[in-house]
Amino acid sequence: MSGINWCGVCWVVGSCLAWEARADDQIVIGGDTGYLVGASVVSATGHVGSGGRVSLDLKPMWAFQLGPFRVSRSRANSLMNTGRERLETGLSTEFDWLTDWRLGASLRLDNGRSFDDDPVFRGLPDVPTTLRGRVSTGHPLGERWDWSMSVDHDLLGRNGGMRLGTGVNYRYPLSPRTNWDFSLGGGWGDSRYLRTHYGITNEAAQATGRSPYRLGGGWENVRLAANFETAMTHHWVIFGGLEVSRLLGATSRSPLVGRVTTHGLSVGLAYRSK
Repeated sequence: MSGINWCGVCWVVGSCLAWEARADDQIVIGGDTGYLVGASVVSATGHVGSGGRVSLDLKPMWAFQLGPFRVSRSRANSLMNTGRERLETGLSTEFDWLTDWRLGASLRLDNGRSFDDDPVFRGLPDVPTTLRGRVSTGHPLGERWDWSMSVDHDLLGRNGGMRLGTGVNYRYPLSPRTNWDFSLGGGWGDSRYLRTHYGITNEAAQATGRSPYRLGGGWENVRLAANFETAMTHHWVIFGGLEVSRLLGATSRSPLVGRVTTHGLSVGLAYRSK
């Protein structure tokens, strides 16, 4: 555990607590109590790896309150109350900042990657699971438009580096119970993050007989998504969506990349307590 960036951990947690104290009753978390449980079926392809097959997975999701904080997985936060502002996935809190601006902080698990089941890239080092601290902000651009930006960093010192994400979202309410969200966004990574996920070090190249591949910081991808959510009753919610992602620049030229453009299609059902 000596590689843990304890200063970073304390900074993220301290930010949550400090802003909680300053915000008083202005903390926006979508309710005092409550929980949500559900699952989605996801059909998707990934950028990295040699396999061309489309995976089909059943993914659970949940959200529940811990005092002023919410613990959640996947899209659970956005489903707690159709039409409310989205919060961070993970352990998070959010508050109104200068009325129109939002600022949030969260802790998230990054599950990493393994090549053990890949016949072409087996033997290359795994990307370890790590804990990332995220700070995000957002601002409405109109009645239905919204802009957001987030920065997250590896807090355990596992070469996860830093990422930045930004994008715009358009919400189209079909009814008081049903929303469509259309979003366009992009992701940027520093050199440590991109080399860990898309590079091949000299040591790994010698061990596997491959050529090394080094890259610096830059834009990782651009994403386009359309998602829907509809409340069938007070408790039950149906949701789903389609996302397309395309790698950019040096990441798209990585020898680890099997597909420059990928997609994900999902549909699910969730139950919320209130």
